[in-house]
Amino acid sequence: MGKIANFTELLTAVEREACTKSLFEFVRSFWGVIIPEEPVYNWHIPYLCSELEKLTRYIVARDPKPYDLIINIPPGTSKSTIVTIMWPVWIWTQDPTIRTITNTYSEDLSIELATKSRDIIQSEKFRRLFPEIQLRRDKSGKQSYENTATGARYTTSTGGTITGKHAHLIINDDPLNPKQAESEVMRKTACNHTQTLSSRKVDKRNTPTVTVMQRLHENDVTGYLLKRKRDKIKHICLPAEISDYVKPAELAKRYVGGLLDPIRLSREVLEEAKTDLGSRAYSGQYGQNPVPDGGNIVKKEWFRHITREEFERRRAYEPYIFFADTAYTSDISNDPTGIIATCKIGNDIYIVNGKKLWLEFPDLCRFLVRWTSENGYNSESSIRIEPKASGLSAVQTLKRQTGLNITITESPKDDKKVRISAASPTIECGRVYVVDDFFTEEFIEEVCGFPAKEHDEYVDILGYAIDYYNNAEEEDEPQDLDGVF
Repeated sequence: MGKIANFTELLTAVEREACTKSLFEFVRSFWGVIIPEEPVYNWHIPYLCSELEKLTRYIVARDPKPYDLIINIPPGTSKSTIVTIMWPVWIWTQDPTIRTITNTYSEDLSIELATKSRDIIQSEKFRRLFPEIQLRRDKSGKQSYENTATGARYTTSTGGTITGKHAHLIINDDPLNPKQAESEVMRKTACNHTQTLSSRKVDKRNTPTVTVMQRLHENDVTGYLLKRKRDKIKHICLPAEISDYVKPAELAKRYVGGLLDPIRLSREVLEEAKTDLGSRAYSGQYGQNPVPDGGNIVKKEWFRHITREEFERRRAYEPYIFFADTAYTSDISNDPTGIIATCKIGNDIYIVNGKKLWLEFPDLCRFLVRWTSENGYNSESSIRIEPKASGLSAVQTLKRQTGLNITITESPKDDKKVRISAASPTIECGRVYVVDDFFTEEFIEEVCGFPAKEHDEYVDILGYAIDYYNNAEEEDEPQDLDGVF
C-alpha cells in the first residue's frame, strides 16, 4: 500500500508540475471536467495558451504590461474555453491573489462561463492537484467568487455595472453578438462599456485588457480599440481561411490546406456557414473582415476601370456634373464633406475624381469653387448638392456669391440601403467606370463596404449621380432658394 500511495503521490506531483508550468497542459488536463466532447487540439490552441502565459508573467510580477491583447478568431475554436474559463483558474495556480473581471455581451453567458471556471476549481481533480486554492464559503456565488488568498473572479456584461471592483486582469469576451453589432446604439454601448472596464484596473500600468471576439462591424470593439491605441495592442487575427488578415503574418505558414482548423472548420463546414450566414456575416465571423471580399450591396468586380489617358481620349464635349454631400465641420470625428466629379459618355457613367474633407462653412464654400474649377467645371456643368440643412445653406451662398450653376438633388424618399440597391443594377451591368487615380481605392472600398463602413458619403452621392443620369430628361428646373431661410 505504501508503494501504491507513493506512486499516486508521485503522479499527482508530476501532473501538478506540468499543469503549473503550462497553460496548455492545464487545458488538456481539465478539458474533460467541463466539456464532454473529445478535444481537437489544433495548433492555434497551444499558440494562444503561450501568448496568455506571456501576459501572465507580467501580471503576477506586477510589472508594466507590454501591451493589451486582441484575439479575433472564428466561432467553434474553443476561444472562450481557453481565455475566459481555463486561463483565470490557471492564473491562480501562479498567484492565488489575482483578481479578474470578465465581460460578455449577456449576463447569462457571463455567469455560464464563470460557473464553468468554478466547476473546475471545485472538481475532485483540482482539489487533489491544488488543495491550497479554495473558494470562500461566504463568497462563492455563480456570478462572483473569491478564494481564501484574496483572489477573485467578478463578472459583468455589456451595459452592466461592476461598481467598486478592481482587477489585475480584464477579459472582454464577445462584448457584442452579431445581432447587436447591426445596431449603432449597441456598438456604441459596447465601446463605452469597454472604456468603463479600463477604469476597473488595480494598476493601469500593469493590468492588461484581453479582448476576444469575431469581427462584426468596422466600428465594433476591435475597431474601436485599434483606432484608439493600435501601437499599444498586440493583435492576433486568425480567420478560418488563409488571407491577408492573418496576424501576425507568419502564422499563415501554420494553416493546413489554406484552413485554420481543417478538422473543426473544414471546407464543408465553412461552405455550410456561408450558406447559413450569408457573405457579409460570414466575412466578419469567419473571415475576421467586417466587409466581405467583393463587397456587400455593390460588388467590387462590377465597377469598370479606365486610365485617365483613355478617359480623356473617349471624352469629347461631355460636361462634368459634380455631386456633393456637405458637412460644416473641421472635427474629423464627425462626418466629412464628400464630392465627386462625373460625366456621361454615351450610355456609360464615369466617376472622374473624388474628395473627402473636413472644413467649416466659409472654407468649404471656397473649396467647392476651387475644386470644381480644377476638375473641369465649365458653362455646361452643374454642382448638385444633397438637400439637407447644410446643403441648402451652401447652395444659397454659392448661388449668391458665384456664377456657378448650383442646384440641389431631389430630396431622398428612401433610406441609403434602398437608394444604393436601386442604383446597383447600373453598376452591375458594367455602365459605371471609375477613372483610376489616387481616390479610386477609397471610393470603391467605401461603396462596396457599405453598410459596414464608418462613413458613407460616397455611397450617397454615387446613388444621386446614377439616379440623375438615368433620369436626366426629368431634371429639375433651376431653383430659387432665396426664401428658404
